[in-house]
Formats: sequence, C-alpha cells, structure tokens
Amino acid sequence: MEILLLLDLEIPTGCATALVRCGNCGRNPVPYPLSTGPNCGDQAYKIRCTAGALWFDALKGSYMIISINPMTQRIVLRPPNLLGNSCISSDISTQGIQLDDNLPFNITSSNTILLLNCTDAMFHLQAPINCTSTSICHYYIKDNAAACMRSPICCVFKTGGSQTAYVVRIHDRGCLAYQSFVNFDTVNPPKKWPQPGLEIEWALPLEPACKAPMDCKNLFHSKCLADPANVGTTRCLCNKGFTWDPVNGLCRSTKCRPGKRCKKQKKQIVLIGASCLDDKRQHRPSMKEVADEIEYIISLVAGEVSEK
Repeated sequence: MEILLLLDLEIPTGCATALVRCGNCGRNPVPYPLSTGPNCGDQAYKIRCTAGALWFDALKGSYMIISINPMTQRIVLRPPNLLGNSCISSDISTQGIQLDDNLPFNITSSNTILLLNCTDAMFHLQAPINCTSTSICHYYIKDNAAACMRSPICCVFKTGGSQTAYVVRIHDRGCLAYQSFVNFDTVNPPKKWPQPGLEIEWALPLEPACKAPMDCKNLFHSKCLADPANVGTTRCLCNKGFTWDPVNGLCRSTKCRPGKRCKKQKKQIVLIGASCLDDKRQHRPSMKEVADEIEYIISLVAGEVSEK
C-alpha cells in the first residue's frame, strides 16, 4: 500500500524514473544526476562516498558535503579548517578551492567570503572587497579565530561573477586563510556565528548520451536519436508527448500540468509500479534498500536532501 501511495503522488522511485539513481551513502540520499559510482547517476556529476559521508572532489583537494538540495541543484561544502594553531587554511597547498570549469559545477553568488591573514597588498583592491578596520571579518577573528589576531588585516567579499565562479584563491602574496558563510548578513555581526559553508551549484543535465537503442532501455518513453543541438551526438530523446525532466531524470508527460491530475498517467504509473513490484520480488532487495528508497522519496517531497 505504501508503494502505491507514493506512485499515486507521482513521486518517481528508482524503478519508475528508470535512470539509475545511486544508492544512499550511509544515511545520505544521492539525488539524480549526482553519481557515486560508474553504474548510477550521470558520470559528469561525480561526487564521492567514503565511510558513509559524501565528498566533492575539486580540481585539487576534497571537501565534505554538508547538504544537497536537488530542487535548486545546490550543494553546500564544508570549508577547510585552519592548520593547527596557525592562521593558514588547510588547503593552502592548492591555493584554496578551485573547481574544474569543464565540469557542470560552479560557485554560487550566495557566499560571503572572509579572507584572513592578509598582506597590505589587499588595500590596493577596490570594492566590492572590504578590507577596512570595520569589516565584519574582525568580529569573526575575535570570536572564532584567535590565531589570526596576530595578523590584523582581513577582508570580506561576496562571490558572484566570472572571477569567483570557479575559485576562492589564497596565497602568500594576498591572504593565507579564508572562511565562508551562505546567505550571510555582512553588515551586522551575528550574536552567534552560523555553521560555515561554501555553496556550489550544478547545471541541469541533458538527456543521457547513447550509441544504440539498448542504451535507452532505462529511460521510459525515449529513443536513441540524433541530438539536434549537437551535430554528431546521439541522446535518449523523449518521445512525442513527453518532455525531459532533468531534476528527476525521466521523460514526463506533457499532458499532465503541475498540480493537475492525469488519469492516464496515473494508470501508467500504477502499471509501472506493478512492474517494479515484480522486479523487486525477483531481485529481493533488503529491507534497508526499501527503507532507503522510501526515505529518499519523502525527502524529495520535502524539497531538500540534506546530511543527517
């Protein structure tokens, strides 16, 4: 009854979506298109599962994932700690965080970056970077980074634009440490500092690439056809009457408007549910796998998948 109820809500399960969603990492769901292995998700959207925790591998260095929101395509990473009792970020060897601009990830404009342990060369930079004595970074140093009090120059800026789309850079000619907060008020110092975080986002995925009709067997209502937008490329394109849903990784009926009931599609979904049940009986998943799938579906209804 639970499975039929979820299908009636038209929330796609791993079987109904057809494109293979990766299994949970510990208790952390991995939404499509993110991929933790070669046989699930979209291989352009790789993240890593290690000991029940999710990690994002940057161009150089890795950062733990704090939360994932599949509806907004955003990931919050945990910024690096300071090295020992110094005012130097632990990723100084890679000069801060640097994303691969060939991959579908970029740094969002929602981050407030605090640059710490800076040289006086930073004074030559113009707004929007703020390196004044009244900058909010001084409050952070006082409350959270006593080791940085020996280096009184610090700066604050908001990410956004091409210069910070893929990098937050630190080096010995500028600043040696940084901290980041998401959706942060830069004017008034908080009574309690929030959890640090660096937000990145992913571009919505295209339909899966294919070389033969069998490559599209897991995407219902699609065929392997030439991509009209890219000469020489073939993709699993949705059939007439269906449109690609890049959030859930499925071909969705265009006859069913959001918020409206569609008896035909409901009937199709129930039939798919029956097929799924048969498939489940043959493969006999563990109760943990079933619980993980139900937990993931509930998290999609809530609109956010986050680390527990």
